[in-house]
Amino acid sequence: MEKVEEKKQTLWECITSTFFFSFSDKLKFSIKASLSMALAYLIPLSQGWAQPQTAAITIMLIAAMGSMSESVHKGAMRVLGTIIGAIVGMTLIAIFPQDRFYYLLSLSIAVTITLYILRAYKGDPTIFMLSAMTMMMVFKNGEVDDVFIFGLDKTYMTVFGIMIYTMVGMFLWPVNIEDNTKEKTLALNAAQHDIFLHRDAEKEERSKLLESLLEHETQLENARKDADSPNIDMHQWHSIVHSYRTINAHLTLLSMHDKEEYSDHFSQYISNYKQLEDEIVTLFTALPKAWQKKEEIHVPNVLDPQYQTKIIKNLSHLERASLLTTIQDMQKLHDELRKLANKLNSVHSPFPSVFETDDLPSNKRFIWGDTEHLKAALVSFIIFWVATYFWITFNPPGGFMIVALATGLSVLTTFTPIKPSMLIIVFTFSFIFATFMYIVVLPHLRYGWELGLFIFFYSFVSFHLINPKMTIFFLLGLFTFNINNTMYYDFSIFLLVLLLFYTFLLLLHIFYYVPFSTKPEHLFIQLKNRFFRLSKNILARGRKEQEGKNNYLISLYANYSHTHLMNTVKKMQLWATQLDVKYFNTIDKEALIQFTKECEKFAYLLELLYLRDLDMKKNPLIAKLKDHYTLPYFSDVLGEYALGKNVQEIDAFWKDEKNIVHKVEESLSEILESIDFNAYHRDVIVQLYENISLRRNVWLSLFVVQREMEKLDFKILEENKF
Repeated sequence: MEKVEEKKQTLWECITSTFFFSFSDKLKFSIKASLSMALAYLIPLSQGWAQPQTAAITIMLIAAMGSMSESVHKGAMRVLGTIIGAIVGMTLIAIFPQDRFYYLLSLSIAVTITLYILRAYKGDPTIFMLSAMTMMMVFKNGEVDDVFIFGLDKTYMTVFGIMIYTMVGMFLWPVNIEDNTKEKTLALNAAQHDIFLHRDAEKEERSKLLESLLEHETQLENARKDADSPNIDMHQWHSIVHSYRTINAHLTLLSMHDKEEYSDHFSQYISNYKQLEDEIVTLFTALPKAWQKKEEIHVPNVLDPQYQTKIIKNLSHLERASLLTTIQDMQKLHDELRKLANKLNSVHSPFPSVFETDDLPSNKRFIWGDTEHLKAALVSFIIFWVATYFWITFNPPGGFMIVALATGLSVLTTFTPIKPSMLIIVFTFSFIFATFMYIVVLPHLRYGWELGLFIFFYSFVSFHLINPKMTIFFLLGLFTFNINNTMYYDFSIFLLVLLLFYTFLLLLHIFYYVPFSTKPEHLFIQLKNRFFRLSKNILARGRKEQEGKNNYLISLYANYSHTHLMNTVKKMQLWATQLDVKYFNTIDKEALIQFTKECEKFAYLLELLYLRDLDMKKNPLIAKLKDHYTLPYFSDVLGEYALGKNVQEIDAFWKDEKNIVHKVEESLSEILESIDFNAYHRDVIVQLYENISLRRNVWLSLFVVQREMEKLDFKILEENKF
């Protein structure tokens, strides 16, 4: 690889390099966030503005949930979210000026919807978090005097906090998002080339290469693309990523099955096979050079396989299906590599880069209908009303702020690995630290710069020494001081404020388990069963269509299952890592994680089958095959697993791989022998065999999943560990 060009150093970087040290990214972030907190207090206090805590809380939320990089665009979007939240909040106050119940009901619904959108959104969550928090903070504890002035002040200070954090992030050690797409692309290129060369290797080696391929695909999709790149716009970049994703799909299918007996004699069946293979290897070799040195890629002509029909007829139907599918995938791989090469040639051309991006699917920014998101939104709604009842009944210090904090911060604890019990421990340390500061340090501060240093120090300890996911809860101790221009030191009030924070943390702790359990073992079992249920629903669409029972709802449910299948697998992998196996001595954590990896491969193939089925649903031969199919559907066994059954409880037929393959071969031979293939176009015949082969690959992947399941006793995870 060519050397990376040296970046121009800023004055501060020159100074630090001169003294043989440099600040780490975490240290820089801690300094910037702490400075923002100090300024959020000092500037309003110096100007006599009210509610500096609002600006500080805003910075705390952004720093805890957002990324290190800041930009004018991101700051503007956060301001927009804040203004929208303020408009909604004050509009509700205007609509229900005297009726507090209907106001709170409308507010709770608006906040719940906003927090649901936050969970569904795949971008910066602080935009919706600030919107929801502003909706609640403009409410003046049920008072009617100067409510709009109070709301405007809250909104103004929230916007001020956003501006402070954005400006500090932009001018002090600005974190320019590094365009690492080239690095990720080269890594994916290498993985793709490697798996193509070893597509007929041993099963274990192919499995590892496939895992690596899927991992590199995810990394490329999450790569940080510089939107201001002069050579390529974001739409074209997404088109290139889509090409790489399509190439991965063909490589996955090529590497799924074991080496067939005829694999060493492909040229007997396809006369130009060697040319096809060589051109694919040449294109794989040329792609990295195009990225590194901007070399133009020689794009070969379209290559149609030249089938030797008479020799191919001597193969069995499954062998024929495997052969034709392999060649079709190689031809499609060749075509997609040609498209990608043309795109890169266009990008690196001295002329304006223009290429067709019609193949680009819609980019989903929201994941609608996720079960955990819906349940978490319900939990936030319940927390809102329980906290409201506590506020009305006991009127704690801080008033309605307990509702805002408990509801807003529920996003961090509902269906996430963050346990409120750990947060209570963290806040207890914060309480001890805050008490020491309140007694020993704070009363002795006389000047503004001393207060600024104090706030900076307190914030720095929070951001730098505490786990980033728990920083916000340690930093809450700073807000117990009620810092203002005129300070009143009363230890009883200080303790009452602490009680406020403990109360909302206790609420989060209660609703971590009620009404939905967030224990890793329970969540994993639910996700596992859902994974098999979604898989069954995807396959049920084709089955219902065959039976003439297909309708809009079945298609809609299949599309929903297709959208959420891979996301469910990812959540299975998350909670598998969180499982405390010391309570379940018969569960091997490594085996559990390996099971989720095999589920990911199965889901990947199932999604491919779903999409191919939609593309081929008008194929008359596939329709005939489905009409005469009499063997059990493997959606049936998926339905059994969706009910929570272990492999040992399933009929032995579903675990006998050789017997199933033999029966399928017999059934296919019987059905296909009765078809006059001369009456159909070659493309229709090839599609039929491609569909058969893809279903075979899904079957084989399911067998691997079952073998991994046999090593695990999932029933023990359903037991109470106490």
